[in-house]
Amino acid sequence: MKIYFDNLLPAESNLKDLQAVNGQDFWLVSRGTVLKSKLSRIGYQFDTIENASEPGCYFIDLNGDPVWWSGHAEGSNVPSKHIIYFLPEDLCSLVRSKKLRLIFAADKEGGEMINEYIDAFKSTTQSMIERDLPPGSVLILQGNMNIEDDYNKWLNDTGSPKMFEVQYSSHFTQMFYNKKFPENLAIDISLSSAKYDFNSLNRVYRSHRGAHIYFLDRNKLMPYGLATFNQMSNTDSYGAFLVDSEINLFTRVLKNNYPRFIDGDWSNKNAAEAHNLDFYHNSLITFVTETKFEEKTIFPTEKIFKPIAFGHPLILLSSKGTLRKLQSAGFKTDWCGIDPGYNDIEDDRERFNETHNVLKWWINLSKDKKIKRINESRDSIMHNFNLIRSTDFYGNSLNLAIKNSEKYLND
Repeated sequence: MKIYFDNLLPAESNLKDLQAVNGQDFWLVSRGTVLKSKLSRIGYQFDTIENASEPGCYFIDLNGDPVWWSGHAEGSNVPSKHIIYFLPEDLCSLVRSKKLRLIFAADKEGGEMINEYIDAFKSTTQSMIERDLPPGSVLILQGNMNIEDDYNKWLNDTGSPKMFEVQYSSHFTQMFYNKKFPENLAIDISLSSAKYDFNSLNRVYRSHRGAHIYFLDRNKLMPYGLATFNQMSNTDSYGAFLVDSEINLFTRVLKNNYPRFIDGDWSNKNAAEAHNLDFYHNSLITFVTETKFEEKTIFPTEKIFKPIAFGHPLILLSSKGTLRKLQSAGFKTDWCGIDPGYNDIEDDRERFNETHNVLKWWINLSKDKKIKRINESRDSIMHNFNLIRSTDFYGNSLNLAIKNSEKYLND
C-alpha cells in the first residue's frame, strides 16, 4: 500500500494552498506534519500524487476541532464550509475512481463531532454526497476515544447512509514512544526531595482551569502546590458556575493569582512538547487539568501522558470516563489507592467538586501516609512508565488506518 503526498519534503503537509488564507495562518491544513517521518519509520513507501498509478492513501493533516474544519465555525476569517468543498477536483477524481482513499488526520484535537450547536457527521455526509465521493472513501482519525461509539449512535438515530468511517488515533503518545526520556521514575526522587504535595500546570485558559485556580485560592491550598496560571479570562461565567461564585468575585480572585509563570511564560507559546522535570521531582502527585472537561468527548493529551512518561501518580480533572478509557488502553489508574470513580460522575459541577475533594484528601494525609500510598502504587506507576515506552500507540493507529484503507480499496 503506497502513501501519496503532494511532494516528498519531509515535514510538509498535503494541500499547501489550504494552510493559510487572507493572512490567517491557522487555516484548514497544518503547516507542518510528522506523518511522513512516522510512516517512514514504520515501513511505508511514499510517492507523489502525480504518480498515483496504484491504489493508495492520501493524508490530509487537519487543523482544529471538528467545528472548524466541518464548516460550523462562526465569525470573520473562519472556514465557511466543510474541508471537502475545498478539495481540488483532480484529487476528487482519483477518489471517485478508487485510486485514493482520503485519511483526514484530525487527531491533534478531540472535540465533539456533534452537540447542540454542530453536526459534523451530517455536514461530512452531505459534502461527500455533493462532491460525489463514494461511500467509505473517507476515513477520519480523531483524538476523541468515543468517536466510533458517537458515530454509530448517530447513524442509528438518524438512519443516515454510512458515507465515511471514523477511528480514534492517539496522536499525543508519539511524543513519548521510543524517545530519550528519563530512565528512572521521577517519583523515586520526589519521595526524598519533594517540598510540595502536588503540581498543577495551567497554561492555556479553560473554564475548569480558572475554576481550579479559584478553588485553590479560596480553600487556601495554593501554598501546598506548584501551580501555574498562564492565561485568564475576565468574563468566564461557566468557570464561576463550576465553583458557585458570583462572576465579579471569580474574576477578582483569578486576577489576584495571575500570572503564575513558575516555569516560564507559556501564555503565547505551545507547551505540548516542553517539560520541566523539576516540577515532578519537587511534588508528590500531578493534578492534571485536561483540555476537555464539560464536553462529551474523551481526549487524552500530553497533559496526561507526561506524568505517566516521567513516572508520577496523578489526579485527573477531565471529561467523564477518561480514566476508564485509559484503563481500556492498558494503563493502570489506581494511583495511590484512589478510586477512579470520581471521574465517572456525569454532572460537571459534581465531578469538579469530587475531583477536588480527592486533592484535599491527598493534601490532608500525613507525609508518611503519602509516601506509603505512593510506594504501594509503585508497580502501577512502573507499568505505565514502561507501557508508554514500549507500545507505539500512534504507529498502531496509523497501521490500523492504512490496513482498513487497504481493505476498502481492494473490495
